[in-house]
Amino acid sequence: MEAKRRFNCLVIMGGPHVNALPRSTLLAVPGLDAVIRGEGEVPLLALAGDFDASGKVDFSKIPGAAFLERWKYKENPCPELIADLDTLPFPARDLLDLSLYYPSRWFFGGKKSTTLLTSRGCPGQCTFCANICMGRRFRPHSPGRVVEEIRSLLKTHGLRHFNIYDDCFTANARRAAEICDRITAEKLEISWDAMGRVNTLLDETLILKMKKAGFRQVVLGIETGSQRLLDLMRKGTTLAMAEECCAKLRRHGILYSNSFIIGNEGETEETILETIAFAKKLKSDLVTFVVMIPFPGTPLFDKYFKEYDSPDTDWTNWCSRFPDRPYAPRQTALSMEDLMRFRNIADSRFHSDPGNIWRNLIAVARNPRVLFK
Repeated sequence: MEAKRRFNCLVIMGGPHVNALPRSTLLAVPGLDAVIRGEGEVPLLALAGDFDASGKVDFSKIPGAAFLERWKYKENPCPELIADLDTLPFPARDLLDLSLYYPSRWFFGGKKSTTLLTSRGCPGQCTFCANICMGRRFRPHSPGRVVEEIRSLLKTHGLRHFNIYDDCFTANARRAAEICDRITAEKLEISWDAMGRVNTLLDETLILKMKKAGFRQVVLGIETGSQRLLDLMRKGTTLAMAEECCAKLRRHGILYSNSFIIGNEGETEETILETIAFAKKLKSDLVTFVVMIPFPGTPLFDKYFKEYDSPDTDWTNWCSRFPDRPYAPRQTALSMEDLMRFRNIADSRFHSDPGNIWRNLIAVARNPRVLFK
């Protein structure tokens, strides 16, 4: 709480963790004035207008605020999720030095870039996902508003690459197609990448529209090479869908980065080896293997780790990439050391695969500037 000590300011937290564990967070963090539950725009606007002459705020008036009053926990009802996202203004990117921002995907090195959020919420029901702030209901910006923001960024900042940060840009195929049609019709010379689900990227007509509009890469949550584990996590996809999706993307020259989780509920050594083999079978351009993190607020956390909802929990290494996490896996019989070892094996086997090496050499040949950045 160095900022509070130095500047005598309010300290407020938001996001998935405090939405799941507001009381524990307030009791555990000295100097924390309040946490905001739900989306932050409405509460923060109310907060900005409620300072009294002494700089204090009556948190009982702030929607979604949780706070301690004489060490007694209190919380206000969360505001309704914003139904019409078009009512929000564009982000104030003029407050940033945008020359410092480049695409996160190394294939696009050299282009000025920014993130773009065209929707909130994901209709998926995955048991490990911590998307509890934005809700499960898909709430999109209108196609016209999305293209207006892109046009503005092109004109004002000269930005030509966009990392669309929606949980699933293609959750509504008709809307995604309309956005792409408008970009193409206006001849906006841009490139962009996005995140998606394999069951929403099976339509080649949509893929071609996206490519024509500048779509270059997608990040797909494949998660595992075991259909049994996909069903346990309620992913709502199949291995066959993943194969079909990746084959169509590859056919049309779209790069795809696949992410996999090691340590899923019911994971065994056999299912991990199936996952490694499946990652290679999909001929992914990039792959990320991560060890399962039981995020607070998820069904996985509530089922196996609920007692960690305590002010005494040390969250420092909860997401560590090493075996020093402060908990042992319960969703699988494998130890944390086993999971980390298999993660390293997965990385090694995939990245030393001749097919993967060849694909990366081709990517560098297409864009040699990445070697000098």
